[in-house]
Amino acid sequence: MKHFNLISLTRVMAILVAISLVTVSTSCKRAAEKTQEKIIEKAIGDEAKVDLDDEKIVIKTDEGTFTADANIQSWPKEIPNEVPEFKNGKIVMVNTQNMEEGKNWVIIFEDVSPNEPAKYKENLESNGFKINFTTTAGIGTHFAAEKDNITVMLMGDEGGASITVGIQD
Repeated sequence: MKHFNLISLTRVMAILVAISLVTVSTSCKRAAEKTQEKIIEKAIGDEAKVDLDDEKIVIKTDEGTFTADANIQSWPKEIPNEVPEFKNGKIVMVNTQNMEEGKNWVIIFEDVSPNEPAKYKENLESNGFKINFTTTAGIGTHFAAEKDNITVMLMGDEGGASITVGIQD
């Protein structure tokens, strides 16, 4: 009769259980993503195609493509050079929207110093942008600037900011 080393058998069983759990977890995650994709597609319309992948979502419709990606944490290279880069704070997410009429980016920041939105507004003006409006309420600020076919909006509050850059074709 053959005898098994109990310690080796326990290790093998532990490894098999771990592999099984990872496989089930991955399968369940993908199934959940597919279900979420279908829900979003139904909400937007049957023509929409949705792809969820970890921290990224891509939605394609007849009007264009929307992408939200928490993995991108840098200023988008596609933004025209006329738009000065906002260099304060940490980028936590970048959303892009490609449409027939143009393209938009929304860059979301955290850890933004309180005086940086005002400095960015001055930077836009020195780069030839015209400030269309400015709203300040408490510590929050919101302004929009325009130059040719480019629009830049900043919304900032306590330690955070979002900058939207739009290009009209």
